[in-house]
Amino acid sequence: MTTLPMNPDILDSCSVAERTPVQDARSDLGAIYDNLFSGEQIDGVFRGCEAGVRLVALTNRRLMMVESTSCENRLALTSVPFARVTSVCFLAPIDGSVARSTAVGIKVLHTLYELGCQDVEQAQELHNLIIWHLICD
Repeated sequence: MTTLPMNPDILDSCSVAERTPVQDARSDLGAIYDNLFSGEQIDGVFRGCEAGVRLVALTNRRLMMVESTSCENRLALTSVPFARVTSVCFLAPIDGSVARSTAVGIKVLHTLYELGCQDVEQAQELHNLIIWHLICD
C-alpha cells in the first residue's frame, strides 16, 4: 500500500487504454476529492497493492473506497459511514503471523473488504486510523 499525495489537482486526461497504475490511482484520488462534502476533510489515503480495494480514503465523516469487491466485473467508488463499519482486522494465512500481516480487512455489515498493503507499518497505520474513527468519534 502506498500513501498517496493529497492533491485534488492530479486528474489525468489519458484514455483508458493509455492508463498506467499510477495514473489510475491519481484518477481514483481525483474522484474521491470530487465527492467530498463541504467541511469534509481527508485524514488518510492508502493505495492497495492487490485486487479488491484499490484505494481507501478516510475522512472525518466516512470511509471511501475505490473497489471491485461489491460489484462483479466493475469498479465502484463506495462510501461507508463509520457507523456501518462493524470491525477492522489484520488478515494472515492460517499458518502465518497476524502480528506481521500486511493485509487489512474492513467489515461493513456482512461484506469484508480487503486492502493489501506493501508493509506491516502501513497496514498498522490504516488499521489504527480506522479503529480511532470507530471508538473516538
